[in-house]
Parts: sequence; C-alpha cells; structure tokens
Amino acid sequence: MQCVNRLHISGVLLQVDPLRYSPAGVPIAEAVLQHRSSQDIAGQARQMECELTVQASGPLASQLAHMPNGTEVKVEGALNRRSVNSRQLILIVNRIEKE
Repeated sequence: MQCVNRLHISGVLLQVDPLRYSPAGVPIAEAVLQHRSSQDIAGQARQMECELTVQASGPLASQLAHMPNGTEVKVEGALNRRSVNSRQLILIVNRIEKE
C-alpha cells in the first residue's frame, strides 16, 4: 500500500511573514491560512474552520511573501512536522494560486 500525503485547501492569508533565507541561501516564506467552509459529514452540513501555517521555498517563497494579508488563495502541498522535535503540523506548499 502506498501512503499519500497531499492536501488541497483554500482560504485567506491572515499573516504573511517576510521572506527569510535558510543557511544554504534558499528563500523561505511562511504564512497563516484561514479556511472556512461547509462540508457534508455523515449527511449533515457542518461548518469547518481552521488556521494552518503554510511554508514555501525557492521561487514559491517569493510569490507567497509578496501576497498581502487578506489574499484568497488555493494551495497544494504535503503536511509535515514544523521541526524534528515538534508535533505542530505545517503545510509544505508546492503550488499557490490566487482565487
């Protein structure tokens, strides 16, 4: 069985952090994405709301870092731990699209 780790989510950028660089010189940007939607769960409409930290590197980092707060986006990526010793999830983005 092959494991799958792919997330597509849309929302509004609440906080976009300034571009920074890794020790190897790779550009990195982080933002907080707020998602709100109504989903059908077990035949019932349920309101969903969450905030998720998203991280982009390379050319996507510059794209993310230049988006103003309040921008509506769709992102695609994979979930990972923020760091080796952390349980906090972060979405590592491989695609960003303005809505």
